[in-house]
Amino acid sequence: MKRLTLSLLLGLVCINIQAQVVERFIDHTSYLASDELMGRGTGSKSIHVAAEYIAEQFQNVGLKPYRDDSYLQSFAIPGVSERESNVIGVLAAKTNTNRSIVFTAHYDAYGVVDGEIYNGARDNAIGVAALIELARSFEQDGAPDQNLVFIATAAEEGGQDGIRYYVNNPLYPLDEITININIDGFNVSGPREDYFVMPRQGVNFIDKIEVVASSLGWSYVSPEWIDGLNTSFDTSTFLWHGIPAFTLWTGDQIKGEEIDPTPEFGFIHTADDEINETWNWGGVEDHLMLYKAIAEYFIQNPSGISVTDKNLFYTPSE
Repeated sequence: MKRLTLSLLLGLVCINIQAQVVERFIDHTSYLASDELMGRGTGSKSIHVAAEYIAEQFQNVGLKPYRDDSYLQSFAIPGVSERESNVIGVLAAKTNTNRSIVFTAHYDAYGVVDGEIYNGARDNAIGVAALIELARSFEQDGAPDQNLVFIATAAEEGGQDGIRYYVNNPLYPLDEITININIDGFNVSGPREDYFVMPRQGVNFIDKIEVVASSLGWSYVSPEWIDGLNTSFDTSTFLWHGIPAFTLWTGDQIKGEEIDPTPEFGFIHTADDEINETWNWGGVEDHLMLYKAIAEYFIQNPSGISVTDKNLFYTPSE
């Protein structure tokens, strides 16, 4: 009877923790994608409000500031009067090392276009929520074997200005970055069990991700169209510099059931990209834990991964 009671209590604790994770996801995303922040457009006042919110969350999580007492890495953007900032928090390694893993999620969107607010809920308020909660999960585990750098990047939509600035002014040496793990979009389609990785070519570590994911019950199913996204994310800046990087999306396989097409969300980069009744938050924790498990693998196994053809990720503005 005591065992049953203990088992039940542990189950209730687990359910409560899961509920808290989902609640925080909803809170972060709802605020960042709210009309109050007017679409977080580059050059807007609201982009600075969003940066301060993320910095406050990093502080609450327990991450160390980027420099001195500030989480903001300020930089200039061509054609924009005021400087903007990447928001950077650090979980320092347990020993003195320059080796790092960089987690990224851009927090800018398109602002107000023709009088309509482009809230950028899936692209990428939800990704920033995942970044914050991934940082929280790692911080709760204690000091890692590598430095973990969490960056909410600015000005991604206009040409990846924020991440390019970081790559030119890194916290730890570029040649000591194990991998960039990028979050751009996230699963709000409910529990899923298939995923794919971008890029799937020009790198040599996809098989390692497959091994980790399969151990958690995930299936790798890669659509053909993803090759057209080689230069579409902040990852491309890392990849062009020869630094391993990836973004991971979930697919259409419902967990334990049949294939179900992705719900008809509003299109990204439009005024329809906002939280609505089609969102199902039931899969966010599984997606988050998949990212974490892959990161943990590369923390423990930093060697033997590389970019094999960086020219696939070249953009003319580089």
